[in-house]
Amino acid sequence: MKTLHTHLPNLAKLALVSFFLLLAPVQAHARDVSFSWTANPQPTTGYKLYYKTGTDSSPPYDGTGLNAEGSPIFLGNVTTTTVTGLSPNETYQFTLTAYNDTGESDYSTIVSVLPLSFPSPTINIMSQN
Repeated sequence: MKTLHTHLPNLAKLALVSFFLLLAPVQAHARDVSFSWTANPQPTTGYKLYYKTGTDSSPPYDGTGLNAEGSPIFLGNVTTTTVTGLSPNETYQFTLTAYNDTGESDYSTIVSVLPLSFPSPTINIMSQN
C-alpha cells in the first residue's frame, strides 16, 4: 500500500494555486481530461499525476490504463497535460505531486472526474497547500 509522501523542505508547498479541470468527450466510448496548474515556486524536476478509479479518494492511487501508463504518470517540468482514454461511465480520482532530486512533495488536492454528462462541464478547482 502506498503511503503519503513526506513533506520536504525545498518543496515546502506545492503551489497549486489553481488546478483547472476541463472535461471534453472525444468519442462515445472514451474521453479525455485536461489539467493545468501553477508551477511550483521551488526548484522542480517535474510532476507526477496519480490516479485511480472509483469514488474512494484516499490512497493508494494505483490506477492503470490511461495514457497507456499506470499511476503515476511522469509529466516532466510542465504545467499542463491531457489524459486520454477515460471511460465515460467511470469515476476517477486524480492528484498531483512535484518532485526534484531531493524527493517528492505531498499529494495535491484530490480532483474527482465523474461519469460523463452532456454537455461536458468545465470545473475550476482552487487549492492551496
